[in-house]
Amino acid sequence: MLRNWQTVLLSIALAVFTWFLVTGREVVETWVDMPVVMTNPPEGLIIEDGLVDKIQVRLRGPKGLVGNLASQNLAYPINVSNLKIGEQVVDIDPSKIPLSSTYEIIEVRPNRLRLTVDRRISKKITVEAAWAGNLNSDYKLQEVTASPDVVTIRGPETLLRKISKTRVVLKGDFPEDVPRSWAENVALEVPDEIEASPGQVSVEAFFSPKTREIWVKVPIEYQDPEGYKVSVQQRYVRLLIEGPVFLFHDDEYRKSILASVIFGSKVAEGQFELDYDVTLPEGCRLEKKNPETVTTVLKKN
Repeated sequence: MLRNWQTVLLSIALAVFTWFLVTGREVVETWVDMPVVMTNPPEGLIIEDGLVDKIQVRLRGPKGLVGNLASQNLAYPINVSNLKIGEQVVDIDPSKIPLSSTYEIIEVRPNRLRLTVDRRISKKITVEAAWAGNLNSDYKLQEVTASPDVVTIRGPETLLRKISKTRVVLKGDFPEDVPRSWAENVALEVPDEIEASPGQVSVEAFFSPKTREIWVKVPIEYQDPEGYKVSVQQRYVRLLIEGPVFLFHDDEYRKSILASVIFGSKVAEGQFELDYDVTLPEGCRLEKKNPETVTTVLKKN
């Protein structure tokens, strides 16, 4: 009985050995993906285009060994220490593919790389700020500022050479109530290949009412000084005022305009050309008075 078990085990061992012997000597072809590793990169230079993540290697070798290649973490090294600025071709050298002589390399894809190399630099550029949005027609955009208004950008020299400024746009809609100012942090508009420091700036937009000039006719007002009776030749004066457009949409603003005769500290009988004081609504400015003075007669009671 024991001899039978020994014979069975020997038969199994011979079968397994024969299977490995046959499959190990069987030659097959396959494609293997191999990552590309860049070595000795020159300081300050960058590869902008043309570098691939992997190459494909078509090879022939023993079936038993080929099946294990995927687990070996093989990579193709590219020495880029001699790269120069501009476009250049780098050949994929089959002799540098990390495979033993057991394998026969038949084909490599791609067999060469066309690299575009540039220098990485930094420079300072100005920031131009703008605002976009709907605004109440009675208001206007006065100014837009950016803080900071100078930033540092870093990237390929050939690209940075063409850039002297960048733009930021603050967006907001104010169809009704308009604030004096509106501020937000806004990201810089730069190409993806460029890094900016800082990456965003504070943008503030300032608004103000639109203004226009208008002539207004208002009555002259006065209060008799103690002991005197006053008569004024002009019952009305005309005032040229500048004010916000929204104020002139109706006549309510006229109720806030006053023209008052100024008598001064010394009062006497007679006829005088007296100045008059003007009170205006908030946001308005007096441009001209017509007449500049009013003819006033003072008589004692």
